[in-house]
Amino acid sequence: TAQLIDVLSGDILWSDRIDADASDVLNLQDEIAQKILEGLRMELSENEQEKLGRRMTDNHEAWEEYLRGRDHFGRFIFRTLSAEDCDAAIQNFKRAVELDPHFALAYSGLGACYANRVFKGLGETEDYTLAESAFSKAFSYDPNVVEARVLMVMIYMARGEKKKARAEVELLAKQFPNEAPLFFVKGVVHRLDGEYEASLKAFERLSRLDPAARAVSAYNRARIFVYTREYDKAIAELEIGERAEPNHPMLKLFRASTYYYRGDAAEAIKLMEEVLAAHPRMDGVRPLYALFLAGSGRSEDARAQLTEDALKLAKADHDTAYWAASAYAVLGEKDLAFKWLNKAIKLGNENKPHFELDRNLDSLRDDPRFAEAMAKIGT
Repeated sequence: TAQLIDVLSGDILWSDRIDADASDVLNLQDEIAQKILEGLRMELSENEQEKLGRRMTDNHEAWEEYLRGRDHFGRFIFRTLSAEDCDAAIQNFKRAVELDPHFALAYSGLGACYANRVFKGLGETEDYTLAESAFSKAFSYDPNVVEARVLMVMIYMARGEKKKARAEVELLAKQFPNEAPLFFVKGVVHRLDGEYEASLKAFERLSRLDPAARAVSAYNRARIFVYTREYDKAIAELEIGERAEPNHPMLKLFRASTYYYRGDAAEAIKLMEEVLAAHPRMDGVRPLYALFLAGSGRSEDARAQLTEDALKLAKADHDTAYWAASAYAVLGEKDLAFKWLNKAIKLGNENKPHFELDRNLDSLRDDPRFAEAMAKIGT
């Protein structure tokens, strides 16, 4: 007997006996999915129905490599942020497409690995190119691979194509309204537009659709509460995430950010030191560490964190660019601060409510270049 259980509540949503050959995992999977759909009387969009009825590969070995890749990738995203887990997932997905060169989902998984190396601050700027190449392969075999389409939204933003990114999010919401990755990207786009309530709702929906993403949802919601200066709510969200994944580096990172913004720079620095000691390849978060150091008067230590590798990543990531701008503003280097603030805006970071109140930018606001930068938002 197979059961579908709500992980958050423990409720049994569906239960039925399945009479099928357990040795044929692909057929078994198809039958279970169809039984669940019928049992729950779910209403799917046309695209979702078409997706459910299509098998992605008939190669059992390729499917096994794909599942192994998903396991490693899930560990990377939801638990460890270990570069080794991401590297292992890449190798699994590469083997899967060697076994089945038409396996769209495996190409999508491969692209997701490369893209998330940039998102999580431990990749190279070239990873976006590798991600887009893998996604293009996925689209050539299946134009509606949701994961690839969702993550292409982030690549559009890295190219400065924010309007295209928003339009794709709207289209995906109509075509695939129940896909968890969509709500991650919706949450990010709303956050970057300064639409905090919509962002909070999207991340809440993410954790409902995918309970494995509770930590991801929590640290993203905590970021919103830092913007609104509701630090107790930010800590409460982080504690929710920590109950699910107590050692997730991003929970520590944004706990450090919460400490810094509420005035406890020493604790923020201590936590960031722990994160970077455990994850030395996370160069993309070094500008945030530099901000904490600069805010504590440790100017030379702050400059030492603004490395060539960190600033290379800032050229491709909206958050890293903003952290670099903030660090340079606190250091009193206005020209560099405006360079990176304008870069962050070009990359899609149009979080105007935060820009106008963030104390780290206080030294910039009387400069006419600040008003010019704000005028670019939404155009």
